[in-house]
Amino acid sequence: MRKLLVTIITITFLLNFNTFAQEAEDARTEEKLGYLNKILDTLTYVEMLTQPVKRQLEENNMELNFFAGILQGYDNNVFLDPDRKKDGFLQTSLNTEVVYKYTEDIRLKIENDTSDVLYYNENTANLLDFYNKAGLELDLLNDIFTVGLDYALDYVIFPCDEDGTYLGNEIKTYVKHNISNDFYHKLGYGIMLKHYSHDKILNGRRERTATLRSDVRNTMDYEIGLYLLDRAIVRTSFELYRNKANYQYYDYYDYWSFKLRPSFILMLNDRLYTTGSFTYQQRRYDGRLSSDNDEHVYDDTYSFNVAALYDITKSFTFALNLSYRENASNEPLQKYSGMTLTGGIYYSF
Repeated sequence: MRKLLVTIITITFLLNFNTFAQEAEDARTEEKLGYLNKILDTLTYVEMLTQPVKRQLEENNMELNFFAGILQGYDNNVFLDPDRKKDGFLQTSLNTEVVYKYTEDIRLKIENDTSDVLYYNENTANLLDFYNKAGLELDLLNDIFTVGLDYALDYVIFPCDEDGTYLGNEIKTYVKHNISNDFYHKLGYGIMLKHYSHDKILNGRRERTATLRSDVRNTMDYEIGLYLLDRAIVRTSFELYRNKANYQYYDYYDYWSFKLRPSFILMLNDRLYTTGSFTYQQRRYDGRLSSDNDEHVYDDTYSFNVAALYDITKSFTFALNLSYRENASNEPLQKYSGMTLTGGIYYSF
């Protein structure tokens, strides 16, 4: 009898304890939901503040597009080399584009894109990029064709590796043919001048000179795109460019490049969508020789990217992205593979 009584008391205590534990867990869950609702209310309030700004601009034939993001990432090969150093990083971006509609067929565009990547340990790879662009677009023949002219100024800074810092100037023109409302293709040509602020060239005798490195890049590109039932976008782009530098030692930075990049965006529902791309790039160097067999160096680079995005609200989006890159080369020091994983929040209006 005593044993039965002890068992009943023990079971009663456990049941009461589980009830108390469940009540405590429910309270914590309710508290978390309360915090989440406060965050969502704040995000909604921020969205409401931007609506009058956009309406005012639209009344003056202007359109403002704003985008900001903060991402936390992990990179398992920071310098894309055989040493495979790993590190975490923080990435932020800020993009502002203003479009002024001079007429229904003539548009002026101004864009600024500022981004940075800050590694926690491998600071040599830290990057700051200030990209500015101004352009003009003109629609012709009832919007069947669009022609454009852009000028871009790109200042890329490597704070811990000054030899990589450069200022780029690019002029680009393009023609877009709108075959239908859902199908288009576009052809473009651009020339870019890159002036390095600290990287001094080597002459033919491998002697460092006082001349700073400068590159000239001529690019031809073609893109074709298709919109599918307002749920998907499929694109494929081709790019061919010639890079020519004043670096005399083995014409180290002179090469041809060909790039192929198919990509897609797929809406899974009203809030959830996914993106993906595959890129193949081939480089053929003029004078650089392989340390393995003295053949001219070539690189075949393969990149895969897939992302999932969820619209928390109309303006705030959570994103998770996975990228993989591999280089097959006849130069052993240029062979590598690497993966990055990022996750974070985007804001746009």
